[in-house]
Amino acid sequence: MRTAYRAQLILLVFLYLIYQGCKSKEEQQPQIPAHGTSISQNGLSYTIPDHWIEENPSSAMRKAQFRLPGVDGAGDAELAVFVFPGGGGGIQANINRWIGQFKQPDGSNSMDKAEIKKIESNGLPINIVYVTGTYNPMTMGGSTTELKNYAMIAAIVETSTDPWFFKTVGPEVTINHWRQDFEKFTRTISLK
Repeated sequence: MRTAYRAQLILLVFLYLIYQGCKSKEEQQPQIPAHGTSISQNGLSYTIPDHWIEENPSSAMRKAQFRLPGVDGAGDAELAVFVFPGGGGGIQANINRWIGQFKQPDGSNSMDKAEIKKIESNGLPINIVYVTGTYNPMTMGGSTTELKNYAMIAAIVETSTDPWFFKTVGPEVTINHWRQDFEKFTRTISLK
């Protein structure tokens, strides 16, 4: 009788673990938002453009994460959304750091090549930054991997509390394909 009970218990535990494994895989699958899907987080709202794919954030620091599909044989771009209590080091410091992650093939200064503009949308000041070149992302171990022909388009949204950061990096051809949609996207950002 005890042997039968143990066998049933082991079977139940085994089935539960299989169920949890399937559930985890389902939770990790990207979700494709419907046309004009609106997202609201901590009082900030925005509308996702067509074809951007919502993913589970790859780190606890990210509030959201989206994949922008690659074009013309190029890889996908990734949009990470952050907000840091206390401002995350300031707007200009973040712009400088982001641009500093790029170097130019001709050795010129990336700051001179970057496009920076400030707009206002729904009463919120938004800084938009665009730069191309060889991307040198810092890894957790402090090492870098050079990614040639990359680009970044990013926005820093100033709110009455902490700024929100929307940083998109990927192959230059992919970023250029989505650049106009990204700028339209920034105009949907609002505080509720």
